[in-house]
Amino acid sequence: MNKWNGLVLSALILCAALLPAQAADSPLVLGLLEIRGLDSLAASAFELSKAAGSPTPKEMISMVLYGALGTMPGMGLPAEGTVRAVAFDNGSDNGGWAILLPVANEGADYLAGLGQNGWKNESETADGLLHYVAPDGAGVAWKDVYFLKRGATLLAAQTADDARLADAAQPLLPPILPVEGDMAIQIRPAALVEAFAPQIAEQMDQAFKNPDLPASSAAMGDLYVKAYLAAAKQMEECDLGLGVADGNLNIHTRVAPVAGTALAQWFQTVKPASAATAIVALPDALGVETMNLGDLSLLAPAYFQFLEKLMSAMPSGLDPAALARYMDNEKTCYAQLAGDIGLALLPPTKEIPLRLAEYVALKDAAILRARMPEMIQSNNDMMKGMAREASQPMPFQVEITLGAPREYRGVAVDKMTYAFQLDEKMAAIWPAAFPAKLDIELAWVPGGLVASTAGAATTDALVDRALDGTATPVTALPAWQALHPEPEANLVDVSHLALFDAVRAYLALGDSLNGGNRAEYVPAGSGNLEGSSYILAGLMSRLRFSLADISAIGEKIKEVQAKAEAAMRQQMDAQGVTPLGDDSEAETWSDAESAETGADIGEEEIQTPAPAVDVQEEAAPAAAE
Repeated sequence: MNKWNGLVLSALILCAALLPAQAADSPLVLGLLEIRGLDSLAASAFELSKAAGSPTPKEMISMVLYGALGTMPGMGLPAEGTVRAVAFDNGSDNGGWAILLPVANEGADYLAGLGQNGWKNESETADGLLHYVAPDGAGVAWKDVYFLKRGATLLAAQTADDARLADAAQPLLPPILPVEGDMAIQIRPAALVEAFAPQIAEQMDQAFKNPDLPASSAAMGDLYVKAYLAAAKQMEECDLGLGVADGNLNIHTRVAPVAGTALAQWFQTVKPASAATAIVALPDALGVETMNLGDLSLLAPAYFQFLEKLMSAMPSGLDPAALARYMDNEKTCYAQLAGDIGLALLPPTKEIPLRLAEYVALKDAAILRARMPEMIQSNNDMMKGMAREASQPMPFQVEITLGAPREYRGVAVDKMTYAFQLDEKMAAIWPAAFPAKLDIELAWVPGGLVASTAGAATTDALVDRALDGTATPVTALPAWQALHPEPEANLVDVSHLALFDAVRAYLALGDSLNGGNRAEYVPAGSGNLEGSSYILAGLMSRLRFSLADISAIGEKIKEVQAKAEAAMRQQMDAQGVTPLGDDSEAETWSDAESAETGADIGEEEIQTPAPAVDVQEEAAPAAAE
């Protein structure tokens, strides 16, 4: 989903946010933490720790969780009750927060348990506000805790004012956070900006006020600060749910827009990606993602306002005419995007370490292709201009050239080459495994464009799949189906990454160049990481990874450590060196010497420092004997 995130942040720069009305006597809620049963969380944490190779007993995890709340299992808090922590604006620089505890008997059993554990009840007000003081060493976050009884909920806060504010905030909280898992977290970016915009802007701005930075860098930094704040204003909620179920680690996320904003309008246009996006899902692909980006024209005005401001903040020596041409070409390209995109990572080779494939749906490919020479020249002019105006010489420059076109099955195929022009220092450290140029073929298939860095054979295979309709969607992959046996309908983004295969492939490529064996450190199997996204009151996303693969990582780490220890021990044995911590030989030698001499070692002898001895020099004669 990196493409989603980058697009959203860059496109919402100057859009206004519409914040919902808040009651005058209710605090602004900034975020929530939800634990859906302390025992359930402890059980999942145990399963995860076991998979990682360091099992921590569930009982021990439970003791830690309950202890953080000042109690013990079975003492006033239901094992499967939902514990919440709510953060809110209380007028201070850091905000306030409170804990909402599920209790029986209005918390009488829980409070009695606190008393048994040494807590002191200092006071109680007429409206039922209790002040407790924790004993030294209680292991809780607050020494002073204020409680409010509210039926099946006991509110706890660090101050009396925070307790009352949390009480006022309760009606504003959702019944449950809209993501799955044993634990869920919600952040409310728009509310955070409303509450802390001056502090956030000041802190972010300081990062770009280094006097050694040129003025253009400071201006761009200020623009990025405004960009992030403007984007945050349009995000009502960001939710994250974590859980262990069905043998998998499950991550469930949601991004919900503020009603009436450009982000909200854009989300309404996102739909399932077309079948054509699966063109890039070649049988040997290490990773694939297919998605739909909705109606991008809704984001275009804000995106280009940001881009124009960014360009104007760059060194003033840039040719205004060249800048205008560049912006015009960018707008032409953007206007042709139809929303569907497919991306794939293919196995590397010595000749082409970075092998990628991409499909982009276009409204009118002919318009874009006709602009190709002008767009390439415009990009070259911009890069040369920025290099001339840079405060320091750039270690390399990039020049794009357009090669001779070819045709395959009636489809026009163009070739672009990115050539990295390196200075002397950069050329000396440039990795030999990576060529100083990158060839990209562009095949203008019906309805879109296929781009590939993997060579002509791969380009032709992609064209075949586009023309013959033989592409298989990511959702049909057995690996994807294994982790998503019951997927939601109308998925707008699906992804597959064979994580172990990808890491192993690149390490093996490095091994082939330098004679190493790092690929052996990767666990067996593919290590599949499978994702999906759908629209439901915002953008929902799921990411799943098998606990068995997490276990494989832990086992491989142990295996590598054991081999390293064995190799070290073998080397030390060959040198006649006793490993640290192994004093069996030393004890045997000492006992033998004492028996032979019949002498006891006195205290004075123990305190006398021994002369320095070179272990290797002493080991050689011993080995010879």
